[in-house]
Amino acid sequence: MADVFFDGDADLSVIQSRNVAVLGYGDEGRAHALCLRDSGVDVRMGLPAKSQSWHAAEDDGLRVVPPYEACEEADLIMALVSEVALRQVYAEAIEANLLDGEALFISHGFPIRFGLVSPAVAVDLAVIAPVGSPATMRAQFSAGRGVPALVAVEQDVSGKAWSLALSYAAALGSTRAGVIGTTIAEQTSAELFASQAILGGASELISAAYDTLIEAGVQPEVAYLAATGELRRFAELAHQSGVAAALGTSPPVTAYGAHTAGARVITDVTRSALRALLAEIDDGTFANRWVQEYDAGEPNLRAAEQAAEARPIEEPVSQVQRLLPPD
Repeated sequence: MADVFFDGDADLSVIQSRNVAVLGYGDEGRAHALCLRDSGVDVRMGLPAKSQSWHAAEDDGLRVVPPYEACEEADLIMALVSEVALRQVYAEAIEANLLDGEALFISHGFPIRFGLVSPAVAVDLAVIAPVGSPATMRAQFSAGRGVPALVAVEQDVSGKAWSLALSYAAALGSTRAGVIGTTIAEQTSAELFASQAILGGASELISAAYDTLIEAGVQPEVAYLAATGELRRFAELAHQSGVAAALGTSPPVTAYGAHTAGARVITDVTRSALRALLAEIDDGTFANRWVQEYDAGEPNLRAAEQAAEARPIEEPVSQVQRLLPPD
């Protein structure tokens, strides 16, 4: 079983004694920076002078300086930029200002595991990865609660990296819910595999189910609601209570159909494909492919996004949205 840490395992004063630079002010950077600030941490945002987020961060009451200056001031850097983009940010702002004994934190193990960033100095190196959306993390923190987080320490040169990582997680509110100890290899594999197998698989399955209903003469709006309607309820219940419990709360006819049909949809061929996906993640094949795609300007990603937007299932979306209550 995994090690799980709570408020009693973390000392908030550890992170409060550090000078923290947060790089990147997307949804994730904003949530981290505001929670850190509200937890009494000395935090500054590192943003390029031309960043559209500069004034937004200042409006949120944060001190904003260029990335190089932020890293120069800090003894703990939280880099919340995209995995491949971190190469440039590291070269331009982080590397020259990362000194022995300091700390570099990231929220996804990809750039460390696959060698995009390799600190040449002796620093504490860790992943802090809250579970769920940054908006949810911030809302839960503001309500006095928190979302769980995964924490992995890759290098512990100070002998206190775990204390520092848990303290950082506490400043985000995550030790209120529970922090799961992991490794960078495990966190990276699990996150990449889930994005491919679950998000990719679900989008294809929903679209195929919709197409099947349309071929049978079902109206687009009815087909759309049928293909997507159960998904959110099931996902939320499965996340909170487990897959069996989520199916168990369904009407008997729904549960019976799901139990008897699932293995016909997810076959041995599907399971073999899932194993192949995970193998390509673990051996670096996917990482190499993504870095090449990123460096080429993401042409295949753009083409895939355009193809997804042109699918028949997108046609009734605007009509159905008018019928659904707001979140």
